[in-house]
Amino acid sequence: MLANSEMDLYKANKLLEINKILTQSLRLDEILHSVIQAACELVDVADVIIIYLYDNETKTLRFAKGEGVDDAAFVHVAFAEGESITGKIFLQQQSKLFTSRDEIEEYMNNMSDNNVRYYSEGVQQRDVRSTFCVPILYEDRCLGVVVVNNYREDSIFTAEDMNVIEVVAGQSAIAIENARVHEHLQQKNALLEKSISIHNTFYQLNIEGRGVDAILSLLTRMIGISVRYYSPLEVTDDTHLFPIRRGVDTLGFLSLTQPFEIFSEMDKITIEQASLSIALELIKEIALYEKEIYFREQVFNRLMEGLSGRELEAALQYVNWRTDTHVQCIIIEGNQKPLWEVEELIGKEKFVKSVEQKLQSEHFSPLIFARAFQLIIIVPTISRHLVQELYASIRQMWPGDPDFILGIGRETSIQELSISYKEAMQSVGYARRYDVSIVEYSMLGIERLLYEVDEELLERFMNDKLRQLKTADSTLIHTLNVFIQCNSSQKQTAKVLHVHPNTLYYRLRKAEELLGIEFDNGKDWIDFVIAFKIYMELNENY
Repeated sequence: MLANSEMDLYKANKLLEINKILTQSLRLDEILHSVIQAACELVDVADVIIIYLYDNETKTLRFAKGEGVDDAAFVHVAFAEGESITGKIFLQQQSKLFTSRDEIEEYMNNMSDNNVRYYSEGVQQRDVRSTFCVPILYEDRCLGVVVVNNYREDSIFTAEDMNVIEVVAGQSAIAIENARVHEHLQQKNALLEKSISIHNTFYQLNIEGRGVDAILSLLTRMIGISVRYYSPLEVTDDTHLFPIRRGVDTLGFLSLTQPFEIFSEMDKITIEQASLSIALELIKEIALYEKEIYFREQVFNRLMEGLSGRELEAALQYVNWRTDTHVQCIIIEGNQKPLWEVEELIGKEKFVKSVEQKLQSEHFSPLIFARAFQLIIIVPTISRHLVQELYASIRQMWPGDPDFILGIGRETSIQELSISYKEAMQSVGYARRYDVSIVEYSMLGIERLLYEVDEELLERFMNDKLRQLKTADSTLIHTLNVFIQCNSSQKQTAKVLHVHPNTLYYRLRKAEELLGIEFDNGKDWIDFVIAFKIYMELNENY
């Protein structure tokens, strides 16, 4: 009786001592060591004591500390929730004492092959005779479990043994949680200090103006893998691309050898800081390119003034042209929407550079700049085939339906550049009015004259020739329009209108009577076509 009382007193004092130790330590390894030592001293017949802690990332219970086992084997053991005794007690969150071999085997029968292998190796292939398992509970969460095993026939655990370990587990739960919080804060502080150091290192490269290549070189050394930069204009098959962004703009990409998500936390911070530094470099480059485009516009304005002599030679030296070079003006403009979004930093630069690269790849020396939402290109005489290729290249820049038009002026000398520019502007206006993608001024017919003649004079001519047509219905107007488009072919006109040839004949005769002309008369026909073209120009909503 006295011996039992002395043992109870010893255990009570030991539990108080353990509690004191646990409350004073913030190191997880020390806490787990104390729990193992306490279990060894408080449970006489224990051969093996194992602590498993729950890993939130892998969702498994992993070996944390043990006594009487091979640690090297147990580091490979990872129990899923509900797997073996450990996983089942974790889910149940209640202690359990096992006293029969059958019950132990029943709880352990769903252990995975990998866990069976390393668990058996870790306990020297011994069979458990008696065991109990205690959850480590903190508030409403289970942090892990304590497993106590016995391998001897003559030693069986009691409920009292399990109760003692429950007290130890309860005391350790608070200490483990505090240690984890403390460790997490230390890691965060270390990460923050390292992040600041990394930021300062890359920022120093920005201050020194070392450029993108220096940043990439430093990033490669810091994370130990090769990293490449791709501009938004470059097409690549690389799958592991990390975007370099500024607001809504994607300024480029970092090509990595593996997905960003599987890098370590420190490497992720390093990649992000490098991305920020590259963004700053690219923004500087964009600002310089904006100045370059502005300067090009000034060169264009000077050429439009009709320079000569040394001033002309100085301007031409910039674009690598000779005084006898012949040029054409091309204007690209959005039809229903602008070529680039106002709020996008990279949009205009991307558009201008892509067109510039296309022309330079064909060995042209273009003068390209943006004015408002127009792209103006002055280029030595360009072939119709290249115009079509340029149009196709620009189409590819739109993910959906393209919505732009090209107006092309005639070939002129540099001294007459203003003429080609004016013609390109008129071609853009014609393309928008008639919903045409590409208009070359040289290919226009009477429309060219209509642009040059005073509108009031055109209207008087039209009224003189078509006054009586004002009383005609829309069907007759449409018929005459198709008749002109079909080059006065009655057969083709009837086919397009889906009417009987006789019906068309009577409509044409009616028009001739109204106008007092004969379509077979050459002069009457020319006057009528010109007047009708003017009518269509002045009534674009027809």
